Amino acid sequence: MMLTSGNPVKYRNSMHAFHEIIRLEGFQALYRGVTANMLVGVAGAGVLAGYDQLHRIAVRYGYVLEPRQNTMK
Repeated sequence: MMLTSGNPVKYRNSMHAFHEIIRLEGFQALYRGVTANMLVGVAGAGVLAGYDQLHRIAVRYGYVLEPRQNTMK
């Protein structure tokens, strides 16, 4: 169980939370905050795409970006 900051626990379990949120706030309340999470995903995809492009440019100009071999001999 997660620690609370002195506040009483609202829900007994995840199913109870699911039912209470739908009952009290409506189905759309389950998707509150989804836009912010989507923006985080888009930003992460942008970082990955940027890294891939920089890697291709580096290889084209002769830089070898080999991962280090961490093996025991």
